[in-house]
Amino acid sequence: MPARPAVAAAALVGLSLALGGEARAANVKDAPDEAPRPLFFRAFTDAGVGVGLRFNNPYRLATILGSNAESVSRTAPYSSLGAGILFGDPFGFQHGALLRWDAALSGVGQHVLTPSYVFARRGTTWGGHARLGIPLVLNPEATAGLELGLAGTFYVRAGVGIRAELVGSVFGGAAIDDKNRTIYPVLSGQLGVVYEWERLP
Repeated sequence: MPARPAVAAAALVGLSLALGGEARAANVKDAPDEAPRPLFFRAFTDAGVGVGLRFNNPYRLATILGSNAESVSRTAPYSSLGAGILFGDPFGFQHGALLRWDAALSGVGQHVLTPSYVFARRGTTWGGHARLGIPLVLNPEATAGLELGLAGTFYVRAGVGIRAELVGSVFGGAAIDDKNRTIYPVLSGQLGVVYEWERLP
């Protein structure tokens, strides 16, 4: 008989624990989902100057580097202004778009507008990107091409960096001599600055 109160007390404790566990499980189940994380993006602008080498139809170019007019020639120097935006992992790979405007600084006036897809990654002090673009030559003769750019950036501050880029381009051009159309390969290099603004999650 003395054991019955102890058994009853143990049963009551067990029942209380079971009911408490069910209540906690119900609270967890009914709790609202965690709020979605804000979208990360990195907006940037860049500006620079560059010069290139053209490997075909050099007759209009500023400087012949070889012994005759059919040698590799230097293009006119040009200025470049761009604006872009990137999305993705703030600590990993990102992708986005860049729109760039290039203008010749000497010789025949020429303006090129290039929309590009950009694939990038940034560290604390260094970053890099690859881009694939379609350069649209606006004047003196409208044409289009395809270009691939590879760039590296050294950040002197969190949002300010010095950028160097190597760009390979192929353009379609006007007919010369006995050719209906020509292809102009160009290899360019440019140096400039970049300013970035990030929205972190």
